[in-house]
Amino acid sequence: MFEIRTKELGQYDVAVCGGGIAGVCAAVSAARTGARVILVEKAGSLGGTLTEGFMPNILDRDNKGGIVREMFAFLDAHGMSCPRHGKRVDENGRKRTGQLVDTEGVKYFFDKLCTEAGVEVLFHSQIAALETDGDRITGALVATECGNYTLRASLYVDATGSGIVADFAGCAWECGDPAEKRPSPASLSVCAAGLDPDYDGVAGGDEKTAYAEKLREHGVEVSAQQVTAIKLPSLRTWSLGLNFEYGVMPDDIRSLSGAVLGGRREVFEAMEGHRRVPGCEGVYTVFTGSHIGIREGRRVYGEYRLTDEDILEGRKFEDGICLVTFGVDVHKLKADDTLDCGRGYRTKPYHIPYRCLVPKGCGNLMLAGRCISGDFYPHASYRVMGNMAATGEACGYAAALCVREGTAPRDFDGRRARAFMAERGYAL
Repeated sequence: MFEIRTKELGQYDVAVCGGGIAGVCAAVSAARTGARVILVEKAGSLGGTLTEGFMPNILDRDNKGGIVREMFAFLDAHGMSCPRHGKRVDENGRKRTGQLVDTEGVKYFFDKLCTEAGVEVLFHSQIAALETDGDRITGALVATECGNYTLRASLYVDATGSGIVADFAGCAWECGDPAEKRPSPASLSVCAAGLDPDYDGVAGGDEKTAYAEKLREHGVEVSAQQVTAIKLPSLRTWSLGLNFEYGVMPDDIRSLSGAVLGGRREVFEAMEGHRRVPGCEGVYTVFTGSHIGIREGRRVYGEYRLTDEDILEGRKFEDGICLVTFGVDVHKLKADDTLDCGRGYRTKPYHIPYRCLVPKGCGNLMLAGRCISGDFYPHASYRVMGNMAATGEACGYAAALCVREGTAPRDFDGRRARAFMAERGYAL
């Protein structure tokens, strides 16, 4: 038996576990609603997959308001965004704004946002265990670089992406496709420089495939069979995506660690191989993601689960907290899988209901981000950044009111969360 010595962090209204875009939005929203909030993040910066994973593409953002709109107002004002396709500079030489973001600018903005809202942020810290009483969390063990701490809060938010807090709390979950239980692939992203300055990047599927074939002609095979190349707001660097790591399950640290090793090896070899391609002799790696990008972790069972029928029929709900307009995007689940990401699904705009943020099995836990309650194909649609931010902002608002009013999340009227999101400028 291990003897674990801890120090007390104190008592909080809301403890948000995970500082990705969903976690930041949850923490800031709760704090602005009057809660005393602590945000626990395992990395040394906020932003999660967006920043540490270097996925600088905010998909499904056009109909979002609130903190998403605040973020783009800040980044646009500092020349830290640009369009994904087409010309990045207008006829007057001014940079055009768009959905691609400068990840260093995002890190600073999230720091600033939390500081101004009064959120206490703990870096290099993560939840290692829970203390429970019945269906309630009574304390959390936080493992940090400075020792172990005990955290106590009235309500906890799992914004870890992997759903590890919900798992510690005993909540049921699933991962993988309905047929073979294969999870969506993980990918290690790379920031590259040295490409032709006039090259605007790869726009569509055929161009991605052609890029990979060009590499193949020079002896470079990439596991994704396609290469995504996107010019970033610096206008001197590109985000390259070429790596898929298969079978990375959220409860298997060996598969995760192996994916990181495999991803970095493939990226190194592919970037070296670029130099054999005419016109790419000067290409070099600026950095790779600090952590591998995970598309799918635990999908926790909630008070409602979004289904295939919901997204195909475009269902709206009285407690809908955001409108999803992004289609199904399932990347290859194994090496010989199809490149057709849509898999035959034609979605219509649909709501994520508040009830998807409320897990079954724990009375004082809420969900934000990728671990919310939904089936495999809905998850492959709503998992992108704009929607994940929305789940966080709605979750934080509801969490703060639940604590103030002594209401369990499952008993909270989700229509209030919907009204709040509408007031914040989200299209519903």
